[in-house]
Amino acid sequence: MFGSDWLLEGAIMMIGRMHRVENLAADELAAMLAGPEPPLLFDIRTAAEYERSHIASAVRLDPETGPEEFAARCAALVEGRDTVFYCSVGQRSSELLERVERVCTKAGARSCRNLRGGIFRWYNEGRPVVDASGATDDIDGFDPVWSVMVERRR
Repeated sequence: MFGSDWLLEGAIMMIGRMHRVENLAADELAAMLAGPEPPLLFDIRTAAEYERSHIASAVRLDPETGPEEFAARCAALVEGRDTVFYCSVGQRSSELLERVERVCTKAGARSCRNLRGGIFRWYNEGRPVVDASGATDDIDGFDPVWSVMVERRR
């Protein structure tokens, strides 16, 4: 492990120490998405990041969404579903999941997990992302520091 993968793994480890949420690996999410009952995905990035690319079927939530707003907007959506939250690498999605996990559980979500490594790990493993026009190889690197964790596709 070296280069962007080494940096991404270091960030993932730090986030895991700071936030005690249940995580899900990208390959596990891919299997769930291909199954008969795909999870409900929440993309916890800015509108600009989401518009540039996201995992297909993801619902965007503002990173600052609070429990009350989440309950009003999403409680009916999560009932009886597995839920997966993601952002670029997992920081913003872990923070939001910590804030809304009780709401999800109370609303009847089967599980609430964070995508380990976020969309960067998903993308770096060659998994598909989409924009409003369909499949794309583009991804928002968040900023110059975090973007070094993205392995650009050729």
